[in-house]
Amino acid sequence: MATIILVSILIGLIFAPLGCFVLWKRYVYFGDGLAHASMLALAISVIAGLPIIYAVIVNTLLFALLVFKVKTKSGNNAAIGMTSSIMISLALIGADIFPGRFNFNSMFFGDIITATSEDVFRLCIILGVTSLFLVIAFRQLILTILSRDIAHSRGIRVKLLEFLFLSILSFAVIATIKIVGALLVTSMILIPAMIARLTSNTPIMMIWLAIFFAGAMNFSGVLLSLYADLPFAPIVILCGGVIYLVTYVVMNLFKIQQN
Repeated sequence: MATIILVSILIGLIFAPLGCFVLWKRYVYFGDGLAHASMLALAISVIAGLPIIYAVIVNTLLFALLVFKVKTKSGNNAAIGMTSSIMISLALIGADIFPGRFNFNSMFFGDIITATSEDVFRLCIILGVTSLFLVIAFRQLILTILSRDIAHSRGIRVKLLEFLFLSILSFAVIATIKIVGALLVTSMILIPAMIARLTSNTPIMMIWLAIFFAGAMNFSGVLLSLYADLPFAPIVILCGGVIYLVTYVVMNLFKIQQN
């Protein structure tokens, strides 16, 4: 029970600030593409006999590097779509060559019950790296979002900054696949940020509110999942949807009253 709650808190703390930057940078499609491309990590692990963590590292760096290189010519969504399709295809070919050795269902749907102390340790490391990166590079990231040209003129290494961000986002997504599932991980990233955007006026305020809403969404989802015997990720997404709708209605009523 304690491990499950801790994992849900860590996921919220990692995804909430990253989700804000994903919205600002319009990398919404990135999480979906990476989640699907993560099938290749399982294939690499099985075929090469590598521990899954090493396969994940190879898979993540490969995905981030390919997207980063291709997007400059074809745009974000096209680069992500092509890269994820190629990596999924490689995984499916591996599954066909080595039948009976792959269990893709566990990665598609996830299960927080499978979370272990090793997952907690891994998420703590990712949270530390994410927090350090955002604290150090926050101003540069915001300036890059506002104008790449101005960022270049200020001496900011925009391409390196974007690659580091995509790499961190990649590791965060891959590390939570077995808990959240590939089908819903993008929603876990985006919903807290979407709710926060309804109620915030500044980037800093949006990040803090996203963390708060992520905590509320994940904690309520964990409780319902455990006591009602419901799958974790879908019930968390539903809780997030309810919070979004309530917040949307309240904010609209507040604006009407002000007018």
